[in-house]
Amino acid sequence: MPGIAAISFDADDTLWDFNASYAVAIAAVADRLTEEGVRRADGPVSGEWLDELWTEAGQAAPPGTHLRELRKASFGAALERGGRSSRPDRVDELFDWYNEVRWAELRPYPEVVSVLDELAGRFVLAVTSNGNTDPARVGLGGYFACVTNPERSGYQKPDARMFLHTAAGLDLEPARILHVGDHLQHDAVAARAAGLQAYWLNRRTSGGPASAQAAQAGIREIATLTALLEL
Repeated sequence: MPGIAAISFDADDTLWDFNASYAVAIAAVADRLTEEGVRRADGPVSGEWLDELWTEAGQAAPPGTHLRELRKASFGAALERGGRSSRPDRVDELFDWYNEVRWAELRPYPEVVSVLDELAGRFVLAVTSNGNTDPARVGLGGYFACVTNPERSGYQKPDARMFLHTAAGLDLEPARILHVGDHLQHDAVAARAAGLQAYWLNRRTSGGPASAQAAQAGIREIATLTALLEL
């Protein structure tokens, strides 16, 4: 196995807690829609309802549709069903506001800064993420030589071309890059398929079927990013 020259990180739920910030942001959108007069016939305007509309949008959209477009579609559906205009500029404004709330709530996991501080002296660091958060918004902007996301690459994980875009941006062979992420399939398995080395970050309880699958595939499972300091 070639020596590791660079480490690529997933972002959401790897470097920072996406779910916590998302819960605040989607509830804020629901509150704003309610204040603006959006009403439902069969229940309250809530984050749970917006999640249902997100799921519906994903089921109706062609495969590979960007997450941004699904979120906008769910907001447009909420406006339409609530008797309000879903003009593109109105949907864009709501989407931008949702992101501002979410970004304001994002915080790195406790170990992230100290781990990146140490790794940055030994490896080139990168981000390969389907999300749209600039690491600089979370105070991590100075660590990464390359940030790959769907807007910049034109692809989404688990597409191998997403990882190859990172490799090209770092001017490294894929085999010299270790990718670390919290999604077993979209991060670890997909990175391996693209020719990278991969660790699966599992912050939840290990030992279940997914852990067995990772072990069978020869993918190392880690519970925290501090395990990278052993490299």
